[in-house]
Amino acid sequence: MKRKLFSLSLALLAVLTVIPPAAADMIWETYDSFYEKHREECNYVNRRYQLEGYGGTVTVLTAPGGMSKSTLDNGLQGTIQFTWEEKETAWGYLCWVDDSEVEGWVPMDDLSLVYDSHAFKEDHAAEIVSGEPAAVDFQEAVVYSYPNGPTWETTVREDKDYLPFSEAFTEIYTDEAFLRWGYVGYYMGRRDGWVCLDDPMNIKLDTAVVPVTPSPAQERGSVTVKAGPQLFPVAGGLVAAVVAVTAVLIVKLRKRGKQS
Repeated sequence: MKRKLFSLSLALLAVLTVIPPAAADMIWETYDSFYEKHREECNYVNRRYQLEGYGGTVTVLTAPGGMSKSTLDNGLQGTIQFTWEEKETAWGYLCWVDDSEVEGWVPMDDLSLVYDSHAFKEDHAAEIVSGEPAAVDFQEAVVYSYPNGPTWETTVREDKDYLPFSEAFTEIYTDEAFLRWGYVGYYMGRRDGWVCLDDPMNIKLDTAVVPVTPSPAQERGSVTVKAGPQLFPVAGGLVAAVVAVTAVLIVKLRKRGKQS
């Protein structure tokens, strides 16, 4: 019995040594059959998008080019977890859509990226200063998606055993009101957040208005719509030609009437 217990203990210890810590950055994966077959060809995204299909809806499919699962209205937002590309077409695995439980594949052309921390960092790369951690004295903070953008639903409390706030903020951005913002890429299961270091509990700093960029499908649709007026010069020319021919016919008929 003692030998069995000793062996079990060694086995348990071996398992524990290979299990990653709870704070590790875990990647959620779907049980979608298409994803399972093409896992190595898919790219991890995990960003929010707004549905913006040209016809006012977006069709969710069982697989790229597969059967229809559901049709969702424009304006809803969901997370694209993975993308897969086929020749010139990119497909995204859509999940966690507002109030819908539908998951499936949609053309990326039918989506508009919701402005987020990644986009903010790209737009303000030259204004973000990286260096030593900022000295802070708070233990709880409101977290924003990006400086002066929307807030997360809950605040974040400091966990000194995990990562003290005094060591968390190494990338700093200063906004137009001279408030400093600290970026944290990952903290206790949450990713890509910003904290106002000078006013950490203020929930009313959402002052940015970011327009929704038209999706590629909508842009193509707008081109199609705008192409209509180009027909007017042709139609005008046809009308002018008809008028001219009619005038000639009238003149000839009058001449014939006088001769008779």
